[in-house]
Amino acid sequence: MACTTKYIPKLNPEEEKTIKGAHLVGPSLESKLDELKYEIVHKINKELTDSKNARDYISQKYDELCRKIQYLTELDTTVTGFRSDVKAIEKQICDLSMRVDDIEKRTICKDCPSLTSSMF
Repeated sequence: MACTTKYIPKLNPEEEKTIKGAHLVGPSLESKLDELKYEIVHKINKELTDSKNARDYISQKYDELCRKIQYLTELDTTVTGFRSDVKAIEKQICDLSMRVDDIEKRTICKDCPSLTSSMF
């Protein structure tokens, strides 16, 4: 968003006095041109200042937005990591549950007398 503008120098106090002093002499063409020049330079400087302030404001908001996007990206990465950890733990719990069930079945079978041994 690079925009080049030609810098228009501000009038120094001596030039301003000269232009304003010309108004006291009378409504000559030169004094009117000087007044017009002063007004144009003043308006251009005001527009340049307003434009710079707007650019600064937009840059500030852009930087804030970039920081928020960076934070949300990091947060998304963290949440994704947590989800994969939870899924891994869920799988481990399922495996442990199956092993416990298997151990319980073996224990119950050992405690119960066998039907075949009681028949003989």
